[in-house]
Amino acid sequence: MVETMIPTRRLFILGAATALLAGCQTTPPLGSGTAIGAIRVDVSRLVELGVGPRAEVVRTRLEQELARGFAGVRQPGGATLAVAVRGLTLPTYVGGDIDDGATSDYLESLVTVTGRRGEVLATYPVLSMNGAGDSGFWFSPGIDERRVERLIVNHAAWIRKMVLG
Repeated sequence: MVETMIPTRRLFILGAATALLAGCQTTPPLGSGTAIGAIRVDVSRLVELGVGPRAEVVRTRLEQELARGFAGVRQPGGATLAVAVRGLTLPTYVGGDIDDGATSDYLESLVTVTGRRGEVLATYPVLSMNGAGDSGFWFSPGIDERRVERLIVNHAAWIRKMVLG
């Protein structure tokens, strides 16, 4: 049996928005020659939104992933990489055959790279997405923690790509 994906209005809108935004990054990557001295992750907006203890998990794990991702360009006195996490979306997920975006997890942030004197070198809005079902069966123990972990790893990878190219 051949499965076909039936286009939905939501899928069409998501595709159109993606196509429009594909060329919207106006700040070019700084490149691998940029030394990063400090990495800071601010999750105060998640706390305001009532995310609870998960906000601290996002802060801790994102800092760890960014430290790992930027390890090759870390240098004392280098630029500061500041990530202000603006949103975390984990919709209710109970499984299904077609993922049309309605059951996607999102992590959104604003990344600012500042120089030694506090001057802004670059700013990047980052929105990463994973399918809610990508982390396993909806009834598996610890599924929500795995969903958040996958988002964090994905988000850190996108930040690295946007900053360093």
